[in-house]
Amino acid sequence: MTFRSHARITAAVIAPLALLAAGCGGSGEASTDASDRASTASSDPTPPSGEPSATKSKTESGSDNADVDYLLDGAWHQADGDVVELPKHPHAYDAAVVWDDRLVATRWDGEVFSVADVIDVDGKVVDTFETTSGVVVNEAGTTIAWIDTDGVVMTAWDDDEVSVGTVDLAAPGESVAYFPAAITGGPSCHEDEDGCVVHVNSGLGDESRSFSSHGVTDIVGQGVTKVFDATATGAVSVINKVTEDLDTCGGLLDLDDGTRRWTTCDFQVQQISPDGGYVAAPQSQYDGLGPTRLSILDATSGQPVADPFERDGWFVGSWAWSHDGALLFTAHDGSAWHLMSMATDGTVTDVGDPVRGNDVGNPYVLIQH
Repeated sequence: MTFRSHARITAAVIAPLALLAAGCGGSGEASTDASDRASTASSDPTPPSGEPSATKSKTESGSDNADVDYLLDGAWHQADGDVVELPKHPHAYDAAVVWDDRLVATRWDGEVFSVADVIDVDGKVVDTFETTSGVVVNEAGTTIAWIDTDGVVMTAWDDDEVSVGTVDLAAPGESVAYFPAAITGGPSCHEDEDGCVVHVNSGLGDESRSFSSHGVTDIVGQGVTKVFDATATGAVSVINKVTEDLDTCGGLLDLDDGTRRWTTCDFQVQQISPDGGYVAAPQSQYDGLGPTRLSILDATSGQPVADPFERDGWFVGSWAWSHDGALLFTAHDGSAWHLMSMATDGTVTDVGDPVRGNDVGNPYVLIQH
């Protein structure tokens, strides 16, 4: 990248990768296997004909799109209503975060890894770098983390960058051995300033690891095989085991004392809301298309705060919290994709018109915050 090089690689002892895969269903994040990547370019942007599908009584229409940002049809739809055209590539962007008002969007490199473009508010690419998969951003949006194709765990902010450790990328076939899950701390990740912690997941089922800019490398928690999100207050949403029936059990881990704040085998505990009060949670186990139920849980108790989103014949493709505290998600009704927003009281709002497309061609890329 074009930052001032200030790299410091912390020595890390990484155990050899075990050839173990945990069956946990989908997660709403970019695939770690190149063969699983679905192109969004084939979707037909024409709204389907006929009447809209039946909706529950708590569904509303006509969102004003406030605080909703996403990628669609090669454009960045921003929360303020602006639409910015993005550069064209053979492989479409499949993940994105916002970093200091710039979009960091990743796309498959055509082989195994990914390429990340840093794009300004006018749609101009101001930097490009290689990464094993997607890029993660801290809560404040000031600092990003990724794993480069040499296995170096990298962080960047402003016009500076620093490495915080290394991982062994050896993996069979076209799978990715490690990919970033979350970053906390910042904005500076220098050990003599703010410091940062980067959590990474194994694509082979090994325990998740954390890398601190203060030189500490460790597992995230005993038995934790997947991290979904982390907050500055020390809460980390995790999966800590898979049952014989392939149900996932997890919850919120407290990094301050290493204990679980609560656990559940009824839901996958995933993205934490911007205010830390809620957690996005699909059902515990589901097939490759996506979950058929999506819930919002209370982050203190782990209990659902409202009825889940669930419709006969539909599945949910991806989800992300918006700045205003609503859960944005995409869903497929059998012939078209819908962009929707769910409030913490369970009210679901349609955002814009449905987009016709097949069940593996989700045209929306939701921006993770």
